[in-house]
Amino acid sequence: MNKIQNAEQPFLTLQHLEKVYPNGEKAVYDFNLDVKKKEFIVIVGPSGCGKSTTLRMIAGLEDITSGDIFLEGELLNYRPSKDRKMAIVFQSYALYPQMNVFDNIAFPLTINTYPAPVTDKELYPLGELRSVLNDTAPEALFNILSSAFAARLKKKALSEKLATAFRISPEAAAVLAEMYRQYAAGEQQKSDARQESARQAPDADKAETVKQWLAVTNEKIAALTARLEEEGVRVNERFEILDENGKVKTEYRKFTPYEIRTRVYDTAAILDLKPYLDKLPKELSGGQMQRVALGRAIIKNVPIFMMDEPLSNLDAKLRLTMRSEIVKLHNRIDATTIYVTHDQTEAMTMATRIVVMSRGFIQQIGTPEEVYSSPANVFVARFIGSPTMNIFDAQFDRATGELSFGGIKVALGREFTARHDAFYRRKAEELRGLLEGFDSAAREKILKLLSATGESSAEASSSARKSGLRARIKSMLGKRKEAEGPAPEEQVCRTKLERLEECLSDNHTVTVGIRPERIGIEKKRSVRKSAGTFTVKPTVCELLGGEYNVHFDFCGKDMVGRFDARHKISAADEITVSFSPEDLYLFDPITGDVIE
Repeated sequence: MNKIQNAEQPFLTLQHLEKVYPNGEKAVYDFNLDVKKKEFIVIVGPSGCGKSTTLRMIAGLEDITSGDIFLEGELLNYRPSKDRKMAIVFQSYALYPQMNVFDNIAFPLTINTYPAPVTDKELYPLGELRSVLNDTAPEALFNILSSAFAARLKKKALSEKLATAFRISPEAAAVLAEMYRQYAAGEQQKSDARQESARQAPDADKAETVKQWLAVTNEKIAALTARLEEEGVRVNERFEILDENGKVKTEYRKFTPYEIRTRVYDTAAILDLKPYLDKLPKELSGGQMQRVALGRAIIKNVPIFMMDEPLSNLDAKLRLTMRSEIVKLHNRIDATTIYVTHDQTEAMTMATRIVVMSRGFIQQIGTPEEVYSSPANVFVARFIGSPTMNIFDAQFDRATGELSFGGIKVALGREFTARHDAFYRRKAEELRGLLEGFDSAAREKILKLLSATGESSAEASSSARKSGLRARIKSMLGKRKEAEGPAPEEQVCRTKLERLEECLSDNHTVTVGIRPERIGIEKKRSVRKSAGTFTVKPTVCELLGGEYNVHFDFCGKDMVGRFDARHKISAADEITVSFSPEDLYLFDPITGDVIE
């Protein structure tokens, strides 16, 4: 089947995409995403997480190991890249150094064929001409015609000039030029005294002339339409030829030189590149080269644009400017865009939705607000946000329902304890189910868990209690049996299950996160500090214009808070720091998931 049988199907669907290289390395695991029309999707993650590989699979530049790609219900897996109705902008610009800007932008149109409606060569230009005569005021029409004729251009150049002015084909423009030429010749014969009357008739005469031209055009259209009907050819109101099912027939053809020039000029106008069309890439700045690469993509007029870290080669200020320009361009041309970056700031400022990846796995999909305010796990919490979320360990006391860290105790209440127990029972049940028949699917689930915690299989499979010389000797002696024993991921699963079960009965460590802007920072005053606050000396105070990023040590970690730059602060000052319980994020250090 080549179609998704769904009445409310998304615009682009990625189902269970996976990529395995010949050496057995798996780069992308079970990637699933539905993209709506006109969305701006940003895939973000650290280097090597599989985001560019995913983009290249969608574009057809990488083979898909397994999974399906659908565009408007049509299966794309086996279509070559050039037939996927997509355009891609690379990190390196990939401009041709020997070509000027015009030729670089025009290049896709010169080498490929594109679908175009099949039309009657005589009837279609007459239809365009009729639209011009109906929609253009006589005064404006004659002004454009007289100005074009005054330039004394050759026939081909004159037709192209009129075609550009009226947005019609050169064939239709040639018919209009011939009408005006006959009109001008007739007017010249009527007047021996004034040359201007050949080009400038009274408004009433101009309106009457346009009516005459329209009548002649309609007669020709009627005659040609009747001839086509006799031949059994049907056309629509735009004079495009229809097939037996009443649909417009299409043909694949190359664009004419005039069509290419028109499209290049339109694209250059959108990107503010008209002054640079005759320049070579080496004569352009980085931002201008990036705009040329964008122009080469959008000139193809495809429904999906893909960008692979296009701003990483630019300086900070230009990157900021181009970021907004890309979003404006996306909105202007009503595009659907898939954008890959490792810069979470780009993701937050540009995206409609963000896809966060790590080690080939999707960690979370959501709007920028959802990903920032409600991270699914500790990896997303650490990766999204600038400065990053502050992460540190705390002790949870089951008996009192309190969280203690750095001499501070926070009461979480019975409601949290109930949520805590439900969370750990659910996670323990999931791992218990994986161990019942540990297979490749279970292995991948453990790998995804490790991608969130940032651990390796070797680190996670060693029990926290096994430390010291005896444990290391035992581990070395057991290497021979390791190949015959359970897979490392299965051992990870058992180890983590034991730790999860312990958390249901004992006090244990939880991972706490808080955003820098949620940390309360004040200069120390000679007042009695309240509960839940502590005093420290800053290690670094980074002035960012309107605010400071204030670094300080807490619980053995470097913490960052925000401080208003209206009040000067330095490392010589002492500060009072406070946390509000409702601003804390609590994560399970075993699975990395947020406790909820």
